[in-house]
Amino acid sequence: MRWTIWIAFVVLCVLSGTSWAISREMSDGLPLLEQQGIVFGVIGLFALLFAGRRMWSRRMAPLYVRLAAAAVGFFGVPMVVAEYARGSVPAISRSALFALVPVVVVVVMAVAVAAGESAGREERGARLFLMPALAGLGGLLLLLPLQFSASARGRTMQSIVCAAVVLVGLSSVGLYRLLRGVAFADAIAVVGVANAAFLLVWSAVREDLLWRGNDLASVMSIASLVDLVDVAEVLLIVWLLREMPPIRFAARYLVIPLLTVLESYVVMRPEWTVRMGFGTALLAAGGGMLLFLKAGEEGTVLSLR
Repeated sequence: MRWTIWIAFVVLCVLSGTSWAISREMSDGLPLLEQQGIVFGVIGLFALLFAGRRMWSRRMAPLYVRLAAAAVGFFGVPMVVAEYARGSVPAISRSALFALVPVVVVVVMAVAVAAGESAGREERGARLFLMPALAGLGGLLLLLPLQFSASARGRTMQSIVCAAVVLVGLSSVGLYRLLRGVAFADAIAVVGVANAAFLLVWSAVREDLLWRGNDLASVMSIASLVDLVDVAEVLLIVWLLREMPPIRFAARYLVIPLLTVLESYVVMRPEWTVRMGFGTALLAAGGGMLLFLKAGEEGTVLSLR
């Protein structure tokens, strides 16, 4: 991959890995989903200014509909699920569950290859990445003090979070294929408008929508540090979804927790244990192999002859 892709990936992981240190509260007290809806709306409307003529072509409409659906599955639905699972599934447990995304992506791509779909070299060797994905997940489970509710609501929300994890994995594979046939500005416009509509409509249905058209202060809050970070993350994610193979990009679900864990070690200076060391090593090894493992023809690599 090009060095610009690696730089963008590192910047994204650093931004996401340090987001815990930035308050997510807005000065005007907007709910989180509405805040994110406004962020996506501003991104989408601004991108429309740079959209090409193909954006308005009827022939592109089916592609844009599929792109919008995949983008909502990747961004909007997990945001809604995380927000409403907050009281039942702790943030640490949600992070552990989302570390399953690389496993889902590997399985989806392996199934697609087995079904006879056309694939590149890395897709044909997708099964080779299953063990690194599982190793990284195991390392994270060793590091995080998981807490799962035994109540009926808690189990239900855990199941919904797991369904969101599967949806993110499926959507990331679909977005990689869809985005490569769309100009970047057009893609940003579709992703932004689709997620803005989904999040704001959801907030309105749930009666959590506080912003009104005459409340310009809410829109101007996009200039805050938190929102600028969110905008940068969305732009980087969409570009990397297009440029990085899905398995490579899914490594961020291991790399970001690794950075967060290392930062917490530096800040809190806990006493190291064998479990912490082994978990960190597994997490780093799993994420590193997803990023750098050379995938060849699966049959050749796994052959014993």
